[in-house]
Amino acid sequence: MARSKRRANGEGSFYQLEDRTWVYQITLGRKPDGTLERKSFKADTQRECIQRKEAFLEHQKLLEQELTSSANEEKKNFERALMLGHSVESEITFAEAFPVWLDLYKMPPTVKPATYSSYLDMFYLHFNEVFGEMKLFEITQDVIQEYYLKKQLDGARKDGKKGGLSAKTIKNQHMLMKDFFQYALKKYKLACNPTDETKRPQVITKEVRVLTLEEINVFLQEVVKETQRIAILFGLNTGVRIGELLALEIGDLDLARQTITVQRNLTRVKTKSINLGNDHIRILNYNPNKKTHLIIQDTPKTQTSNREIPLSDDLCELVLRHIYTLEKSTWPNPDNLLFPSTRGTHIDPKSYDLRLRELSRRCEIKKVNPHALRHTFASQLTANDVPLTVVKDLLGHASVSTTEKYMHKDVDVERNAVERVTRVSFTDITDAQRLNGSKKLGKFAELPVPDFSTDKKAVLQGT
Repeated sequence: MARSKRRANGEGSFYQLEDRTWVYQITLGRKPDGTLERKSFKADTQRECIQRKEAFLEHQKLLEQELTSSANEEKKNFERALMLGHSVESEITFAEAFPVWLDLYKMPPTVKPATYSSYLDMFYLHFNEVFGEMKLFEITQDVIQEYYLKKQLDGARKDGKKGGLSAKTIKNQHMLMKDFFQYALKKYKLACNPTDETKRPQVITKEVRVLTLEEINVFLQEVVKETQRIAILFGLNTGVRIGELLALEIGDLDLARQTITVQRNLTRVKTKSINLGNDHIRILNYNPNKKTHLIIQDTPKTQTSNREIPLSDDLCELVLRHIYTLEKSTWPNPDNLLFPSTRGTHIDPKSYDLRLRELSRRCEIKKVNPHALRHTFASQLTANDVPLTVVKDLLGHASVSTTEKYMHKDVDVERNAVERVTRVSFTDITDAQRLNGSKKLGKFAELPVPDFSTDKKAVLQGT
């Protein structure tokens, strides 16, 4: 390639390539290692090369001015911070900063909609009233400590009852505030996290309500009068959570393995906490004007909540009789639900809880709720010497201890455990003739299971 004559100092130099395009090279200075730092500009003509060089230098000049301006502003802010005792960034109000952080780091699908909904409640029902108009630097350790003390005495509870918030609720609020201020340390240049040295009331774990065998017998005699008696009995004998129970579909039943698969969760959340683009949820009857919605989450409470639960012969037979009864009834069931409402829709967890409480009142047994049934199931397992690792897997808990992460699931052990704790007197439920079969496992595998999700009640063979 042909080179042009070297230009005067500071002007750089031109040379032409074989494709007859021009390159203009200038020296910017020296690198840290002492070698020259050069910049080249390529174009069809020398004039275009010079224009590109001038545009580059003008851009560099603007960048230098911005850096100088930014450095001067930073210096002014630093001097002002020294004078005021806080950074300029920390003068943003809590009401401005907290929702932005919440949407960036705590919005679905990062967290589940129900969790995000609870965070919104904390902000709008509690935090905003006290901290909303305060600037971040004004929220000190003493301010937060005073807030905790006040909430213990008069918490403005959601249920409208007088009295303070529970120690568990205050702990949850503290954890959220701590996360936010940890973020604000760098973002808004706070001197410290004001939640670090605060004191909260001690969380005392209350004794979980567990039904005695005598109470279970009384409960079973009364439950047969309920429309949703099979759902209640199923919850008592599998320990599934209320949201897991009400989201079950007939297709989750595997007759060959004689198991039920838990893979969804039904819950009610605030409409503003729903991310319409979240592929992991299904919104039931969406209406943007409604305050809350029922949603189906395709992952239950935790990843370990996705599980397969073995069913005892008695419970499996009861469920099958229930499905056949549904087939002969006038109840619609377009979603092929295992426990639909009389209208063919998902049962609202709150409505189910209220029915259990009414049932509890009739039995004169205090505090019978879905969680009590779940703990009763667990208690019966441990009373029959079932290993905690098996109980953990059946209930879908994350872990009992680190060691259990290395232990393997044993379906046969779980099946024997369920057989030992099934306490339902099924002959009291129906006088229908019991189904025959010699095999304990898969004895119902060949029975046809109705599918309610189609117009024609197609019959599927158990697999």
